[in-house]
Formats: sequence, structure tokens, C-alpha cells
Amino acid sequence: MHNKSKIIYSAFAIIFLGFIVYDFLNFNFQEQSFTVVYGNTIVPSDVAINYVENSRSVNKDIFSSIISDYKIINISSDKRVIIIKESFPRYYDQKNIYLSSGVRVQYKDYLNYNLLLQKVSIPKFESNGNIDISDNILNVINLLHNTDSSILNKLKIINFSSDNTLSMKFGNCQIVLLDNISKENKKHISVKIDVLNKFISQSNENIDSINHIDLRWSDRIFIKKFKG
Repeated sequence: MHNKSKIIYSAFAIIFLGFIVYDFLNFNFQEQSFTVVYGNTIVPSDVAINYVENSRSVNKDIFSSIISDYKIINISSDKRVIIIKESFPRYYDQKNIYLSSGVRVQYKDYLNYNLLLQKVSIPKFESNGNIDISDNILNVINLLHNTDSSILNKLKIINFSSDNTLSMKFGNCQIVLLDNISKENKKHISVKIDVLNKFISQSNENIDSINHIDLRWSDRIFIKKFKG
């Protein structure tokens, strides 16, 4: 039994050494260059490198659309650093992903768009209204990001109904911001988000305990809590 074990171990050792010799014989000693990527929190490093090296070609990887700028620092003739600047996804609808920079990405043009939507947690915008408020929604999301709002990670759905009422779903809490939205008053959407932020911070209310918040009035806020 002992001799049988020795034979098995010897066979594994020979196979292992064979792989090492094979790799050694096939190693290209001329290729010692390497690239390090910094600044990418969403874009994979290999996508960033491919984007930089083939920036003039049509790129079908959706992660490349997030790259807003880059800088190459050559450390030596065969070593370099690529610093990436990303434009972060803020929300999406049936057609576009809206980036923090204002760029709209028609994500269904990319075969791997689901990978991006799985990687980032962004709310969906469902619009049935008769005016375009997509830029206003982007301003709202950017505002929540810039103020480091504690409720942002709970935002799942933004709904613009056929009667031009705008509401948002934060976890289980439904928040109505404005009704009868028009081209003239849609700029007030950001004002309502300021009101919401102040209400959450000053009242010390846990949004998870609230079922409904109505911000449509200029001088009052209506809330309905879950029955506990």
C-alpha cells in the first residue's frame, strides 16, 4: 500500500513538473510590459485598457461608455499607469441609462448591458407623462448623491404618471413630490427633494416606518406611518 502511494505521488510530481517545463518553454521573455489602471470603481481594468488602446474603434462593451476621460502616465518604456475618470450611472428608463455627466447611453445597443445593471444599484424611471423631465430627474439624483442622502440607496422606482404626477418609491415608502407638472413648474422638483432631505434629517424619522409622504403642498407635509 505504501509503495502504491509513492507511485501515485511520483506520477503527480512528474505531471506537475511537466506543466512547469511547458510554461517555461512557451514563456515570451520579451513581454515584460504591464499596465496598471486606477480610478475605476465600475469599469473593469481590462475594458479600460482595451478602450484606451482602441479608442477610435467602435466599442461594444457598455462599461466603456462610462469612461468620460483618461490619462496615461508612462513610467518607463514598458510600464504605464492609466488613470480613469468615470461618469456614474444615476438612473435608467426603457431606452437610456443616464450618467452623472448628463450623457445618455442607449444601453440596449450593448449586448452586455445587463452586467452593468446588475453591478450598480440605480432606480428605474417609469414615465407616462406628456412632458420630458428626464434632465430634472437627473438633477434630483445628482442632488441626493451630492448631499450624501441616507435615503438614496432605498430609491428603487421613480414614477411619472399620465396625469403628470411625480412620485418616488423609497423601499416601502411612497413619496409624492408634485402633481400637474408642466414645463413651467418642473424646475420645482429639485426644491421638493430639498424639502424631503430636511424633513428626514430634522425629524429623525426612519423612512422604513413611513408608508406615505405627500410633499405637494408648499406649507405642510403629510405623512402616513405603518401601523405598528
